[in-house]
Amino acid sequence: MNKKLIYSLVAIAFVFFITSLIIFLKSRSSVEPKVENPSKSVIQTEVDPPQLLKVKIFYFTNKSRYMKPMNYELENSPIKIELYKRFIDLIIQEKEDFITPLPQGLRLRTLYYIGSKKLLVLDFNENLVTRFPAGSSSELEFIYFIVDNICFNFEEVKMVKFLISGNEYNTISGHIDIENPFYPDYRYLRIN
Repeated sequence: MNKKLIYSLVAIAFVFFITSLIIFLKSRSSVEPKVENPSKSVIQTEVDPPQLLKVKIFYFTNKSRYMKPMNYELENSPIKIELYKRFIDLIIQEKEDFITPLPQGLRLRTLYYIGSKKLLVLDFNENLVTRFPAGSSSELEFIYFIVDNICFNFEEVKMVKFLISGNEYNTISGHIDIENPFYPDYRYLRIN
């Protein structure tokens, strides 16, 4: 073979080798993840405050037969069931200067959301029937205190059903039928 041809082939092979090496090194550097200082990311996650959801809770007062609003912030949750539980826990706490029409010792046992019906099922402990004051107005106040507050703050919930210790009951204290779910009745609310 001709010397010129051999030198040309060697030069082409050398250029090909150098080009391949450069491409290989560049692709490796773009694939390697950038390592951040782990202490900074840990500090950052600890400092970020939880997201808060603004809610409006309506309470009865001695001065009005309507429920008046109070603004609260609730720690948000990507899991709706957890958010509903936090909200129920907040509204069943007694508040000074407000009337919460709930029997003493009332606790939420569990709840279920049925998305196809837009129905929230609340299962309260037995104190709902054993410690509930008698009277149809007391029952209506309790029902719409719960239903209106939930449906007002969570638009995906259109109805609320009550269970007591996991069972369906005909009534809470003998007056209002609670076998069927309740829609909100915002006539009890004063929104201002």
